[in-house]
Amino acid sequence: MSRIVNQLFIATIFLFAPVLLAGPETYDTSKEAPPPTITQSEPWHLTIAIPGWLASTNGTIGVRGVDADIDVPVTEVLQHLDLMLAARVEAQKGPFGIYSELIYIGLSDVAQINGLINNIHETMDLFYVDGGLSWRLINQPRWSLDLAAGTHYTNIYEQLELHSGPVAIQQASERFVNNIADDLRSRLDQDISNSEFLEALKSTIKADIINRIGNALDRHESRPDIPIGPLGGRIREEIAQRVEHFIELKKAELRARIDALVERGLDRRAAVDRVVNEAKARIANQLAVRLNKRLSQTIARDDYFFDPYVGLRGRYNFNKTFYTAVRGEIGGFGVGADLMWQVEAAVGINLTRSIFTEVGYRALGVDYENDGLLFDAIMHGPQITTGITF
Repeated sequence: MSRIVNQLFIATIFLFAPVLLAGPETYDTSKEAPPPTITQSEPWHLTIAIPGWLASTNGTIGVRGVDADIDVPVTEVLQHLDLMLAARVEAQKGPFGIYSELIYIGLSDVAQINGLINNIHETMDLFYVDGGLSWRLINQPRWSLDLAAGTHYTNIYEQLELHSGPVAIQQASERFVNNIADDLRSRLDQDISNSEFLEALKSTIKADIINRIGNALDRHESRPDIPIGPLGGRIREEIAQRVEHFIELKKAELRARIDALVERGLDRRAAVDRVVNEAKARIANQLAVRLNKRLSQTIARDDYFFDPYVGLRGRYNFNKTFYTAVRGEIGGFGVGADLMWQVEAAVGINLTRSIFTEVGYRALGVDYENDGLLFDAIMHGPQITTGITF
């Protein structure tokens, strides 16, 4: 929560920068003052609006080389929406303008996996802050065209909470130990130091444990219900490494006990059987504890980047009531994303001299890859904006 508050505080500073820079209108009554220029005499015009962007998301989001195909319609977004905040502020004085926009979307999802991982809780927070300057190139009675330049700030926070299934883990650990018992006996009777022993155990691990962990989780993360990357995509590999290390430790322990038995002159086969049987329950319990600890964890990452851009903004007034507005931007240029683009088109209605409403469509595309995160996606959908100008 503190992370969200900090992000909103920073975004608020950017958002209301136009208001602070515009300041109050001032008037000079001194008779000796020179007459103001046309630009100086024009007052600041301030616009505050709330855009309601109902965006779907399509594309690919990857984490540490594991990619997920994202196809989340706006209906899914609304079902998993925790909080959405949006605001836009613009200030215009003559041909010069300054603007900023904030959009925050908080999503979460709970999925039942049923297995060694019983369920998962996913959280995704998206902060989008836009700030820039504009200059009016063409200003006609019915239409205008502005050149814009600014920066998009994008912050993506993803979190995956894994909740293990203790009963399933205990059962899987016992099955695992039982499955390797016969192979363990025969190999102990020969040469436990043989590299084939560990390779056989690794193969058994993948067959009896790792596949049980990954299948359901992989299916969910490859087609998630919210636009979140596959944070758990490396779980199977990490569990495999931990269990293999566990086997290495137990191999040395069993080797030492077998050597001690042989030195005492006991029958090798009977001693091996007895040692293995005594060790099965203990090893199964120890393995279950390790798996429970590893499969009950929270994985999170916080990524942010800045994308400078240039663009055009146009407006055409059909009459005093109805108008249309369009804007297009392109940027990134490798500073943050390799490519960032945005287009928006709307039809507006002046409800009063100050209050307006716009209905349109908006699309934002980002192709970003850095530090293990791939975010190559398009957010698009209808947008309804209501605002006031004064």
